[in-house]
Amino acid sequence: MKLVKWLDKHLEEILLVALLFVMMIIMSIQILARYALGNSLSWSEEITRFCFIWTGFLSISYCVKNSKSIKIEQFVEWFKDDFGGMGVHVLRLVSYTIELVLFGYLIPFAYHFVRASYMGKAASPAVGIPMWIVQSITVISFGLCEIRLLQKLISRIGMIRRGEKEKKGEE
Repeated sequence: MKLVKWLDKHLEEILLVALLFVMMIIMSIQILARYALGNSLSWSEEITRFCFIWTGFLSISYCVKNSKSIKIEQFVEWFKDDFGGMGVHVLRLVSYTIELVLFGYLIPFAYHFVRASYMGKAASPAVGIPMWIVQSITVISFGLCEIRLLQKLISRIGMIRRGEKEKKGEE
């Protein structure tokens, strides 16, 4: 159970750090091969590009989980004391709901995109990795966003039921 809680808390960070580490190692090997050995690696740029794409999509889930999205705090401050101090909670619930609908809307499109790639048997030119594997990050990322938003929504509802006010710096 501790492992599940730990993964819930750190999954995105672990994956992002691992992918950035892989990119760093591959590009270092590429630089060494090109300048020290005079021979360039044909596969390094492609793998690095795929890792970069994955980090971009995983960072969406990371930002959702850690409330690092763009928000207008001035707008939130206006409603801080409305509805008996529950105005911010209402705004956050509306925000989470809109995001849930957006990612829920995107998941089927991402799935059809990945499925079409799978059916077409497309592969990357240098390494031969099936492109559906690379493109599957869209479904994974949007699914993780849905999970993170549901966690935030449940947590926010719990705060409302307990009558808690939002603390400074919390979302």
